Amino acid sequence: MSFRTIAKGAAKLAVTAAIFVAIFVEIGGGYRAVPVALLDRPGTFEAANPQYPGVVGRLKARLAGRELPPPRVPMSPDEVCVASADRRVFVRSEGAAQPFKAFRHCQDGRLAYVFVLLQDEFVAVPRSQARDTAYFRVHGWQLVPVEVADLWREVRALDLALFVPWFTLAILVKLAGIFANIWRWQILLRGQGIDLTFRFLASTYFIGRYFGIVTPSTMGLDGWRLYDTIRVTRKPIQCTTALAVERVIGLVALLVVILLFMPFAGAVTRGQSFGELVAAMKIPLAGAVVFAVLVLLQPSWFKGLLNIVPSARLRRFLLSVIEAAAAYAHRRGHLLAAVALAVFGQITTTLMYFCNALAIHTGNVQPLEVLFASAVMTLGTFVLPSASGEGVREIVFVWLLGSKAGAVKAFLIGHLGFWIEKLPLSIPGGVLLFLQREPHKAVTHADLDRLKAETAGNAR
Repeated sequence: MSFRTIAKGAAKLAVTAAIFVAIFVEIGGGYRAVPVALLDRPGTFEAANPQYPGVVGRLKARLAGRELPPPRVPMSPDEVCVASADRRVFVRSEGAAQPFKAFRHCQDGRLAYVFVLLQDEFVAVPRSQARDTAYFRVHGWQLVPVEVADLWREVRALDLALFVPWFTLAILVKLAGIFANIWRWQILLRGQGIDLTFRFLASTYFIGRYFGIVTPSTMGLDGWRLYDTIRVTRKPIQCTTALAVERVIGLVALLVVILLFMPFAGAVTRGQSFGELVAAMKIPLAGAVVFAVLVLLQPSWFKGLLNIVPSARLRRFLLSVIEAAAAYAHRRGHLLAAVALAVFGQITTTLMYFCNALAIHTGNVQPLEVLFASAVMTLGTFVLPSASGEGVREIVFVWLLGSKAGAVKAFLIGHLGFWIEKLPLSIPGGVLLFLQREPHKAVTHADLDRLKAETAGNAR
């Protein structure tokens, strides 16, 4: 195994670990004192104003000379508990508004508990028992405002009669998307003159998923698919070309799905800086889709433009994409069918997360909002180098849906997707591997390079 491969894997694990540390480790926070006499006074409690825009909205308002609404609105003690279900709430302590952890103070939609200081220890007591000073548990800095105790409490409160059917449907929906991806792969291989059965490709696909979760030091799904098809066909160039075009098509499909749901994402992006930034990129995203489709359909138009690309590495990558697309110059029907299946596959991923949202009884969010957030989350897992996208999916869901669904539920919507991908839809690949007449061990990139060299030599 090369040093570069090891370093790349280590970097992904480090990024993933850093993300989870930033999610669950709170910096600062603690308890803040509030005079009991002020608890019922107007202005002591506030909640984030859902009408307050994010960064892009604030910039537009300032350029247009429009007055911004207040970032927070006053609430009564009981109103702030109700509001905490879908937005951040604040208590005024020593003249400053502090975000506090409402779940530690609220019960049945009312402010039921506060903390008091007894023998140098903060103890939760009913609100009526606090005398002069009450203390509130405030938020410190966290990447997302979620605690393990919050997650465990939400998991214990799941209604299994609701959870099991929707979670099962989520698995089946994603499974349909996987079969669409296998069919897309089969079509692209046929475009290269390779006719392999769907059964063989499905077995290879699921075994690749299995190796990806149990042997992180070896190749993942794409590497195993490439190795197994080259091993059977002895055609390394054609197998590599099909996989390269498939990756481009997958990215095109993802951008198409984001654009498809973007008109319905107003409630998600309103007041949410990250969501507004994504929404503001609709024109660049549409331009990227058009450019990628043209590269697939008319690759010869772009080969001459590579000379103006300043980076040699990027130039080599673009050249490989153009050459792979050129191999389908007379097989555009194969490309269009593959694009359609790729879009279907991406939509099934978004529907899987929507089923997750229904499984945990997520309120205050509309179906199209979840679908938009799911598509953006998938793009985030492409951009950020985390292991299997873990950590990234949870952050994106909390950033986009946390203000409406609550941070805990938004986190679980994304995290359930990880378990679906890694257990029911990957472990069966190990069973298929065990049942094969000629079982194979996990292979490394060195094994793949050696196979390519052998088959290329035989071809000559």
